Amino acid sequence: MQAIILAAGEGSRMNDLDGPPKVLLSLHSQTLMEHHLNALSSVGVTSFIVVGGHQSEMIEQFVARKGLARRFNLGVIRNDRWPAGNASSILAARPCVNDDRFVVVMGDHLYDPEGLRGFLKVRGDFVGVFDSVPRFVDVAEATKAASRNGHVTALGKELTEFKYVDTGTFICSRRIFPFIEECLADGQGTFNEVKRRWITQHILHIFDCQGAFWMDVDTTEDLETARELIQMRLRRPRDGLVARHLNRRLSMPLSRWLVNHTQMTPNQISVGTFALTLVSAALFCFGPGMFSILAGLLAQFISVADGCDGEVARLRHMSTAYGAWLDAVLDRLADALLVGGMTYGAWQAHGAAWVWPIGFMALVGSFAVSYTEARYEGAFGQSPSFGDGLPAKRDMRLLLIMLGGLTGQLAGVLGLIAFLTTAEVVRRLWVNTSRPRLRSRPCRASAKETATARRQPETTD
Repeated sequence: MQAIILAAGEGSRMNDLDGPPKVLLSLHSQTLMEHHLNALSSVGVTSFIVVGGHQSEMIEQFVARKGLARRFNLGVIRNDRWPAGNASSILAARPCVNDDRFVVVMGDHLYDPEGLRGFLKVRGDFVGVFDSVPRFVDVAEATKAASRNGHVTALGKELTEFKYVDTGTFICSRRIFPFIEECLADGQGTFNEVKRRWITQHILHIFDCQGAFWMDVDTTEDLETARELIQMRLRRPRDGLVARHLNRRLSMPLSRWLVNHTQMTPNQISVGTFALTLVSAALFCFGPGMFSILAGLLAQFISVADGCDGEVARLRHMSTAYGAWLDAVLDRLADALLVGGMTYGAWQAHGAAWVWPIGFMALVGSFAVSYTEARYEGAFGQSPSFGDGLPAKRDMRLLLIMLGGLTGQLAGVLGLIAFLTTAEVVRRLWVNTSRPRLRSRPCRASAKETATARRQPETTD
């Protein structure tokens, strides 16, 4: 399916008429246009038409510089009639539309593609994404919609009785083109005017995104809010102490750089991070000294980079179940290699058999902390409610491994990891044993809920 991105307006409310079109405004690591391309590609759109008008040459230059035409099967056209209204931009794209049905999006909107899942499968000549629970927009300024039987009956900013808010994302059939021509001939050039006229003669179907994230970037204040929201969405609610206060401060700028300057995928980042783990584990095998210092520093860099795969996935809307599974498997293998390398290095330094049981307990504890969290989600269909507990998550373990490498206290750090992880697992067992009995989720719901959980491309243990 094709998508038309409307980007012809001058964005007068941004207070800079000589500046770039709004689709080229930066959201930390990518422009609004790149957001549309990544988001819509993730839900099944395969080709794009960007309709420019004001400063259209800037869009063309940007597309050429970034190589977006080949990557996204994208074409840019200019609408010289753009002052007549944004509906004229849809009509301008008509010669380039090859499909019977196509998507239309406002170039200055931002949204989470998860809210569009299933949207492309809805049948009808005119289907809109509407929100019954808007959370991120000023409803007073938004276009509102009244409905009956799943169809729009009234549309406008002035409505006092309404059920939905218009998100600015639609599927149209080719029947819309002659209809827009009629509207333009009558002086009705905005897409909202076309929609209001359409519902007097035809059906405008409703797809409810039910509170999914989306917003309209109209002003500089909206742009700053959008940037703040994106920054917040890169964090994970179950980040550990080190990840929350140190790693994310380093990984988020790195992720934004990767998105803006490379084509690396989240899975490639996961595999690359694991490759660095092999180097760190090998260096630890030489025991305390310069090699262990390098190994420890590399381990902490791995801890930072471990968050980049998930951040890049969220920025580019590339989260997949396979990516989450791959990341979790590689993290567990990396834990085993690092603990194994440290144990061998400590044995090299001390030459005593007691090192091996300590390393074994550190390995078992590390695995158990991750497993108790993952298995809780699988059994009860909800995020774990263990509380913060002891600092035994992966981010803290890797920080301790770094400190062990820097100080040469490999055996001591292994013992500390073994103690913290074992104590945390015991605490979790006690917490869930002493509270009222939890019910396991119904088997019929598990597949859907598990799929939802697996869409997250990183683990936090």
